[in-house]
Formats: sequence, C-alpha cells, structure tokens
Amino acid sequence: MTEPEASPPPPAADYPADAIVVLGGGVLSDGTLPVVPRTRVERAVELFRGGIAPRMVLSGRCGLMDPEPLVTEAAAMAAYAMELGVPREALLLEEGSKDTLGNAYFTRAHFLEPNGWTSVRVVTSDFHLSRAAWVFRKVLGGTYDFSFVSAASGLSPRELIDRAVEECRILIFLNEWLQALEEADEHALDRLMEHEHPGYSGAPLLTHDEMQRRLDEISKITRIAGGEGWIAAGGGPGDWDGVVERRGAADRRARRALAAGRR
Repeated sequence: MTEPEASPPPPAADYPADAIVVLGGGVLSDGTLPVVPRTRVERAVELFRGGIAPRMVLSGRCGLMDPEPLVTEAAAMAAYAMELGVPREALLLEEGSKDTLGNAYFTRAHFLEPNGWTSVRVVTSDFHLSRAAWVFRKVLGGTYDFSFVSAASGLSPRELIDRAVEECRILIFLNEWLQALEEADEHALDRLMEHEHPGYSGAPLLTHDEMQRRLDEISKITRIAGGEGWIAAGGGPGDWDGVVERRGAADRRARRALAAGRR
C-alpha cells in the first residue's frame, strides 16, 4: 500500500511535545530488531505522523549484561523508522544507554538540556511502563513535562506474565538501590553513573555479579510471598495508566487543533 503524501510540517511551536523518545528493547546479532522494539518504533512513528513532536530520540546501546553490539539498538531503530518513512533529519540517536536509567540519564544530558527541550513523550512496551515511569521521574523530576505512550508488545499472555514478574523483580531492586536518590538530583545522578553503576563506571561500587545475586534473591522472595500471582492478577507499582490516558487525551486534542489549523 502506498503511504499518503505527508503534510508540510507545522511550526515548532504548534507541536504538543519537543520530542518523542523511544526506549530500546534489544537488537539481534545481525543488526535487526526483535518484535518488542519494532512495535515501539511503529507506535512512535504513528505519533510522529500525528504531529505530536517534530523529532524522535532513539535511545539504547545494548542490554546491561549483553556484549558490545555490531549495531546499537538506537541505530537499528532509526533504520526501521526510516523504512517506515520518517526522514533521517528527524531522528536523533542516543547510543550510550544500557538500561532504563541510562535511557533517561543520557537523553536528558545529550538532548533535553542542551536544546532546552522540556516536553517529551516516551514510548515503551505495555509491560515496561511502570518501571520506565518510575525511573524517568527519578531522573527528570518535576521540571519536565513527560508522559508515556504504551506500545503493544506482541507477546503472548504467558510471555506477558513472565515479563511482568521480571519487571516487578527489577523495580524492587531499583527501589532498594536508589531509594535515597532525590528526584532530579543531577550531582547524585552523575556520581551514581560515574562511580557506582556497573554499566557505565570503569570501577563500579556495585558489580554485575552483586546486582545479579540480589535480583536472584528477590526472585526467591517474591515466589515465596506469592508475588507472581499478584503480578498475574494485575498488581503493580503506581497508577501510571491514568497518567498515560490523561496525556493521551490531551495530545489527541492538540492533534485535532493542529489539523484544523492546516485546513
């Protein structure tokens, strides 16, 4: 099917947000994307075509425990976005991050702060929303207008339950690790990334092995406490679904107003 001809872009001031941020979700050894990040890019392209923001920030290098990739997650997502018709000049690559904390930290440091961008829409998978929202709140605090747009993961119900259990485990760990970190404390975040985080520090205070041991301990605790049943029943930290829906409604109103102005 031939794509409809794109309308001329509106003035920058007419966009509801400064950028659409797409969180990486893995890359295959041949440089192509698995289903989870593909659906994230597809959802972000829908927002871009709908006039939500004039640009997309593709964020991700590789997984925290993964070897160095031949092609970064960001580059693979950008290539797919261009296949879907997004112009190269609208795509910005953040290729340093190896986890959600890195996504938020490097996006702010490399793109938001230098350009004075304060409003972003973050696209990630349905199962990842709560953790991503918690992390971005820690990094960005209340000075940014940020909200989340869910991309259907394409996973089976059983796979979704497994991913939800994994998300619960990681979020418990993050709450333990970062509980003393004040929101948007840039100096504390810099120290964390430079001296403590095993994904970014040359001599981290917390090693990969120590992190993995604690995650394994949390897994045992949640199984004993029935945490998997709680997740399967729909439990979760925080009421971010309401935030996503409210922002989605606001963006839909902005798109309608934008379309009316083009006529």
